Amino acid sequence: MVFSEEIANAYKLYQLLLFHYQEKRVDEFFELIQENLNVVNHYFQTVFRTFLRHKKSIKNVLETDYSNAKLEATNKLIKDIKRLGFGFRNFINFKKRVFITLNIQKEKTYPVLSRC
Repeated sequence: MVFSEEIANAYKLYQLLLFHYQEKRVDEFFELIQENLNVVNHYFQTVFRTFLRHKKSIKNVLETDYSNAKLEATNKLIKDIKRLGFGFRNFINFKKRVFITLNIQKEKTYPVLSRC
């Protein structure tokens, strides 16, 4: 019965941490970690110490809205095109395939004739 109670408390703590993280409540998130650092089992302590070691970065992530999700999605798409084995021998054709898939239109450049 004690074992089940320990699991229940760990789950409640996890859900509370998850809530503060999703709501971007930095102070409450780290206060909860500090309060429970010595109370929880070894595995939680390892994770909590890691969170405290990277506190500055985690705080930065929660306070800003920057994300590299679009860049990662583009990289994955390029890797998928390469993996599917379309057999591009010419890089220009490969580049065109990526642009077509991403629906990117290349800007037209007009040659300038110099009068020398």
